[in-house]
Amino acid sequence: MQIEVTENKIENISSDVALVFLFQKNNTFAPSEELERIDKALKGNLLSTLTLEHFKGKEESSVTIFTHGKVLAPRIMVVGLGEKKDFTPALLRKIIAAITKKLHKSTNSISVGEISEESSGLTHEELVHMISEGFLLGNYKFNVYQKKDPEEKELEVVIFANINKTNAKNIKKYIEESHRIFQAVKLTRDLVNEQSAIATPAYLAKVAEDIASSSDLIEVTVYDKKGCEKMGMGAFLGIARASTDVPPRFIHLQYTPKGYKGDKNVAIVGKGITFDTGGISIKPEKYMADMKMDMAGAAAILGVFSVIAHIKPNVPVMGLIAATPNLISSTSLLPGDVVKAMNGKTIEILNTDAEGRVTLADSMSYAVKNGATEIVDLATLTGSCMVALGLDYAALYSNNDELKERLLTAAKMSGEKVWEMPLVKEYKKLNKSAVADIANLESIRWGGSITAALFIEEFVDEKPWVHFDIAGPAYSESEFELGPKGGTGFGVGMLISYLSMV
Repeated sequence: MQIEVTENKIENISSDVALVFLFQKNNTFAPSEELERIDKALKGNLLSTLTLEHFKGKEESSVTIFTHGKVLAPRIMVVGLGEKKDFTPALLRKIIAAITKKLHKSTNSISVGEISEESSGLTHEELVHMISEGFLLGNYKFNVYQKKDPEEKELEVVIFANINKTNAKNIKKYIEESHRIFQAVKLTRDLVNEQSAIATPAYLAKVAEDIASSSDLIEVTVYDKKGCEKMGMGAFLGIARASTDVPPRFIHLQYTPKGYKGDKNVAIVGKGITFDTGGISIKPEKYMADMKMDMAGAAAILGVFSVIAHIKPNVPVMGLIAATPNLISSTSLLPGDVVKAMNGKTIEILNTDAEGRVTLADSMSYAVKNGATEIVDLATLTGSCMVALGLDYAALYSNNDELKERLLTAAKMSGEKVWEMPLVKEYKKLNKSAVADIANLESIRWGGSITAALFIEEFVDEKPWVHFDIAGPAYSESEFELGPKGGTGFGVGMLISYLSMV
């Protein structure tokens, strides 16, 4: 999609649809100078139509009228933004994405009217940024396996109206930033939506290698099974051992800013189960259908690294992925088996469907051994998290208040929904094993998301750490506010914002 700016007023732009925005005020809409100007050109037809349609400016409400040649755009869509007091950047992005999904099958081009800085509380640059992201995210489709409808249009051009030359250069920078974030989200969504027969551990490794080849600031090391054995990754390889035909890969992406001489090294870690059958503790059929999404954390890491050379964090960043499917075969782990993690701790496997935390044990141990000074992980880890927080929120657990606050700020900046959960130390005893240092399943059914986080904490060696359980928001089982069914790209914007602050 091409996003452009022009000095022309919206009524002088030739596009399929022109968008005009209005806030709600006193149970009706608040007229704007732009609306009154267009209404004059339309001989009063715009305001009269809004009155007839009982338009009040409620958020996401809209009315479309035909202009019959009185302005260049054949259609004007008036869009409600809701009350000013409730207006946020995330809401604006959601509204634009919803409009995009509504129009994308019948529209090639859209011109965008003004939202005043005074009314919105946002700068012109912030408004353009959120609107651009909304169009890009709402226009996303994963249709590589679908036959294209020859009559269906695609949104190709968005034009921001009334942008003066003084602001145009700065506005274009914000548009470019929106494109970068979208490209990272798109890669993440594409990887999650791809069939697991394609998106194998070797495939993820190839994506990582391609990312590294695009910039001299990024290096990549990919370890095969033998390499992981040499490092003592018995936990990761225990989960991988049933997958004889789809061998595992441990991926280490490393970004280093030019001339860096400090001692910081941030680790971002993604769970990389490319398909999860549950292993011998097999999942019920209805829970297995979408399990290609169990590598959404890994996909987010790859998405972030695809743009990290443009973000240019001030400190080194390592991206770590332990990639393997969790399959069933004669070599599968069995309940009661014991594996040893890279840091020497032994893990009793009580349930092979609690596999993600076991692979993360070695990812965390690797991060610590390679000098991580703070660690952030994203994992589609537990159904318990969804029971507690629903499908829209990720659970946050942390052992460090300062790092936690930075991630909460980053989530707010990206508009992603996160809720802090307690890391209850008293629950550690629930992960005790009778035969090993720790068990991979709690001894009671309650508090499963908390005990999973406590399990991971055993392998961070007291480094500042934040864990995101993204089981709910990483994948949508139906069309959602920012896209179609499938991978959402959750966490990408948050990690980009976080790395911009370190």
